[in-house]
Amino acid sequence: MSHLAREYGVASQRLKDLCDQAGIPTPPAGHWSRVAAGKAMTRPPLPEAPSDASSTVVIEPSPSRRKTSPRADTPKVSGRKAKPLATSTPESKKDASAKSVPGLSVPEQLRKPHRIIAGWLEDHKRRKEDARHSYLPGLAPSPFTSMDRRRQRILDTLFKAIEKAGGRAIEDGRKKLAIELEGEVIPIQLREKNRQVRRPLTEEEKHWRWNEGKDSKPELQPTGKLIFEIKRYLPKGFRHDWLETDEVTLEACLPEIFDTLTQAAPIMALETQKRLEQERLARIAEYERHLAEQARQRDDNQWQRFLEFADIWQRHERACHFLLALKQLDLDPDTMIGEASLSEWLAWVEHRLETGNPLNQGIDALFADIEKVTSYTYSHQRRQW
Repeated sequence: MSHLAREYGVASQRLKDLCDQAGIPTPPAGHWSRVAAGKAMTRPPLPEAPSDASSTVVIEPSPSRRKTSPRADTPKVSGRKAKPLATSTPESKKDASAKSVPGLSVPEQLRKPHRIIAGWLEDHKRRKEDARHSYLPGLAPSPFTSMDRRRQRILDTLFKAIEKAGGRAIEDGRKKLAIELEGEVIPIQLREKNRQVRRPLTEEEKHWRWNEGKDSKPELQPTGKLIFEIKRYLPKGFRHDWLETDEVTLEACLPEIFDTLTQAAPIMALETQKRLEQERLARIAEYERHLAEQARQRDDNQWQRFLEFADIWQRHERACHFLLALKQLDLDPDTMIGEASLSEWLAWVEHRLETGNPLNQGIDALFADIEKVTSYTYSHQRRQW
């Protein structure tokens, strides 16, 4: 749609609106990026034309192409004969500039600035007004330079074009800029390019101790050239920085910057979707491993509880044999040991053996107790140990 719109001399969104009016299906967002990624895409068949549709569609150029009337930028559907489209030659493509893309022509003056640019202007005006009423010197902001004005106009044009394409411009609390397209946040930066030069030391600097034996120092100086950078990884094949030269201005690079952002965003969205899906599957696998470990730990704890019952039963059996051995001795049951007689002591042992036998509670109760064991039953004991 963007390439056809450029050839017809209208905005891509207006061309899409025109197709919607005529009932013509258009590729959805990210279609060509998915095709480039090797995904199979189906094209819907051309439906029957609406009953009120015209047999001929006339596409009117936008005002940037033809200065006729204030409404000349609106595509029209009528029954008039279609005007022939101008074909581009290699020479004309070579000389193309930002004006060849509708909506990306940087104006000479800033009118109705984007909300971010308007915020900068309002903040500068407020600081200037505050400094005028302040007694402290040096609070007044520096006036905007011609480079600052150019930067504002370029960003204003780019932001508005991005929002027409369904995206939005973002500025965080630290004045850093980003473009959001297809749900992807792409940090950007437009600044003046600096270069490092060696400047001779002044007479005062030569007396400084750290400059001893030196006659120059490195220093960054502005070049008077703007550079636009995309501060995020882009898919292979996409350019991420544009430095203007004496032959090509950054305004002329704006269509390429716009195309890069709008074409790379769907691919980045697919990559993000794949990454999130991989992370989701990894979390599921990790959770399943956690459940398996919990089940294994519970099984070990239940076995430990069974072995505890076995130890209790074994000790109970040894105690029973020991009691029988005691009863076979020649003992006087009336012998006092402490405050109880020997017969009372033997009765106490028999009572403890009766209540301490794990088999007395029944096999159902024994395994019901084992079933209550969890993977955390012995964790407190392990921590204490």
